[in-house]
Amino acid sequence: MMESGLEHQIFAPADVLAHATPDVLASHLPAELLSKVLASSLAAGAMTPERVLETVTPELLAKHLPHDVLWACIAAAAARAGVTR
Repeated sequence: MMESGLEHQIFAPADVLAHATPDVLASHLPAELLSKVLASSLAAGAMTPERVLETVTPELLAKHLPHDVLWACIAAAAARAGVTR
């Protein structure tokens, strides 16, 4: 669902990271994946939501993050679209 939401621009990388905050990522991602995020960001000169999600793909988000965090992102997108009933 995360991958489809991003692909169809139902929500943007910044919307995902509004819920999957740095604290959430640091608490739940394996150290080697966090290292890849930092290395990619340093190489590019900036840490952007897009760059984070290039490394921490929707599949990896679903594997490592609490699902309530991901559902909060989906629920927020549904609320913005007016389909919360």
